[in-house]
Amino acid sequence: MCWIDDLLPTMPTRDMAGPAWRDHGQVIVVDGSVDAALRLADTFAAEHVEILTENPRRALDVTTNYGALFLGAGTCVSYGDKVIGTNHTLPTRYTGGLWVGKYLKTVTYQEVATPAASARLGELCARTSRTEHFEGHARSADIRHLGHNVPWLPR
Repeated sequence: MCWIDDLLPTMPTRDMAGPAWRDHGQVIVVDGSVDAALRLADTFAAEHVEILTENPRRALDVTTNYGALFLGAGTCVSYGDKVIGTNHTLPTRYTGGLWVGKYLKTVTYQEVATPAASARLGELCARTSRTEHFEGHARSADIRHLGHNVPWLPR
């Protein structure tokens, strides 16, 4: 059984997340190299991409079609949204009229370098996320902060 089947019913957003997963979610298993998986991921041109490989920085050389890469198991989209990132934590700024930057694709990457730093960010991210009723983000942070010692994790 997929962990999603265990976790989804426990989520406060299950009424929205369930149909989204059912209708649009997928798991793709790639035969071959990590580079082949990275090239496949690049075809999606996703806004946020987590790279959970032995050498996550390889994605910087292989992929180009993303908004932000989150490199390594200690880094996650939730962190970018809530505590470290260039996505939602910076104030909105007005860029004025038309200029050359409007025609450039901007991509970013984030990488938390140590388990201790990830755990501390996880603590802050989980607290912020729960305050804002983002339970999925909080759970992503919990794993990095508390490891497997979380009550909602399937056993």
